[in-house]
Amino acid sequence: MARFDLYGNPDDQTRRLAPYLLDVQSSHVGILPTRIVIPLRPTPDLGFSGKPSDLLPIFEINGEKHFVDTPAMSAITLNALGSRIGSLADHRDAILVALDRIFGAY
Repeated sequence: MARFDLYGNPDDQTRRLAPYLLDVQSSHVGILPTRIVIPLRPTPDLGFSGKPSDLLPIFEINGEKHFVDTPAMSAITLNALGSRIGSLADHRDAILVALDRIFGAY
């Protein structure tokens, strides 16, 4: 498990709306039985003003654009998370800006 790893959404009921989960938990607390994740949703489902922002960065995954739904972050148990399918570590700065925005680091 590594910060910014990407996983398929293991939940049958929400997978269509949020096909991916992004692990944003610090590796320094890797002993916990849970991980903090943010769902990634297809861009046609982009809410709010319908425009991307630093709170909702957009990334292309498997040829389709998805936004990081930062306000919808939650915890998931390690055993439910499944196998890593990729990484968004190259987009670390944009993800950290979204986390700073939601937690008021500005």
